[in-house]
Amino acid sequence: MLSRSIVTAPPREEHFDVPCRSNGSIRLDVYHGLDASSPILIYLPPGPVVPQNSGAEEGVITALRASSAATIVRINYRASSQHQFPTPYHDVLYGYDWIQDNLLLDGSHQPYAARLGICGELMGGSIATMLALTECRVGESRITAAAVNNPIVDWVFPDDLPHVSPSDLPEPSSTEETAFPADEDMMASFKALKVGELPKAKATRKRKPKAMPMTSWHAWAENSLMPTLPLSAMRDVLFRRQDGMFDRFASPIHFFRSPHAQLILPQSVDPALEQPDYALDVETQMSLSHYNSFNGKAPELLGTPELTRCRSYARVYPQAGTGKISLPAWNITTGAQSPLHDQAAELSKVLRRSIARHTMKSQTGRIRAHDPAEKQYYEGYAEERVLFDSYTDTGLWTQQLRNAKESTHIDRVGSWMKQCLSPESS
Repeated sequence: MLSRSIVTAPPREEHFDVPCRSNGSIRLDVYHGLDASSPILIYLPPGPVVPQNSGAEEGVITALRASSAATIVRINYRASSQHQFPTPYHDVLYGYDWIQDNLLLDGSHQPYAARLGICGELMGGSIATMLALTECRVGESRITAAAVNNPIVDWVFPDDLPHVSPSDLPEPSSTEETAFPADEDMMASFKALKVGELPKAKATRKRKPKAMPMTSWHAWAENSLMPTLPLSAMRDVLFRRQDGMFDRFASPIHFFRSPHAQLILPQSVDPALEQPDYALDVETQMSLSHYNSFNGKAPELLGTPELTRCRSYARVYPQAGTGKISLPAWNITTGAQSPLHDQAAELSKVLRRSIARHTMKSQTGRIRAHDPAEKQYYEGYAEERVLFDSYTDTGLWTQQLRNAKESTHIDRVGSWMKQCLSPESS
C-alpha cells in the first residue's frame, strides 16, 4: 500500500496600493495566516536609519508569522529627503485605516472590533510606539500588544546637548503640565508633618560636582553595526525643521515627559495672536500641534534656532479627558551595545509608571500608594505588562537572523504576541 503525503499550500500573500490622498500612495504587503480567523500583526520596517537588507527583513516576517500564527501586514511607509516628517507617520495612519476598513470584516463583511498587535524596530519602533499609544481606545478596534526593538523614541540625541549640572538647568520656556521632575516617583506617598512639628534642616556641605554620566549613545557611538553618526545624519534628512523632533508623535517619549531641551526661535510673534497652551486641555493641545505640523506652513525664521538644555518634567498620559484609553501590553528589547539602549530602558520605565499609576486610580480612585506593599503590588503588575530585555551586541532583529542561535529572540516576540492576541488574553 502506497503512502500519500499531504501537501499544504503556503500561506497567501497579497499586495495593495493604498492612496494617501493627494500625497501619492504606499504599498501594503499582507502575509495571510493559515487560519482565516488569525489575528492581525502590523509590521513596520526599520526605515532608512540603517542600510536596508530586504532578505533579512523577509526572514524576520517569516519568523514572526510562524511563531505568532498571525496575519502579518507590512506597511511600507516612505521616509527620505523627498518624504520628510510628517509623511512617514501619515503613511502609517493611512495604512492603519486601510486595515480597519478592509481586513477587520466578519463573514457578512461587517466591521468588528478586533485586537491588533504591532511591532517594529528603529524608526519602525518609533512609529509603532506612537500608534500603540494613540490607537488603544476601549470599545474599538485597537492595538493591545506592541513589540518594539531599539525604538527611536526621542530624536533629540545626546550629542545635540552640552552637559549641564542639574542645579544649573534653566526652566523650560513653556508652562508644563506637572511640577514633578521627570525622574520623580509619582506613585510615592507624601506623609503630612504632625501639627507643630518643624521640618529638620538639612546639613549643608559642599559636594564635588558629579562627572558627566556615560550614556549608551556615547559608549557605543562607534559600534560598527549601528554607529551614531549615520543616525544623526539621517535624522537631519528626515526632519526639515528642528521643531519637528519635539512633536509627541515623532518622539513618543514626550507623551510621558517634557523634552530635555528647547528651541529658542529667533522670530517675533504677536502674543495677542497666540492662545496660551495652558488654556487648552492636553488632547486639544496635541491635536492642534500635530495638525499644524502636518498641514501648517512654517513661518520664516529671522535667524538660526538655538537648541539648549532645560529641566524636564513628568507628564501624565493618558490624561483625564482623552477618552477611555487602555495602554497595550509591551515587549521592549534592545542590545547591551546599542547606542539606543538608554531610550529603550527609559520607555519601559515611563510605561510602567503610567500603567501602575492608572491601574491604581481605576481600582482605588487614588494616584498615590498608602504604603510600600500597595506600591509594590501595582509596580509588579506594571512590570508584567511591560517586559524589557537587553541582548548581546546591538540586538537588531535583522542581525540576529544571521546566527541560528539568536533567531529565538524573534520567535519569543512572536510567541508573546500570539499569547497577547489570543481571545483568552485579558
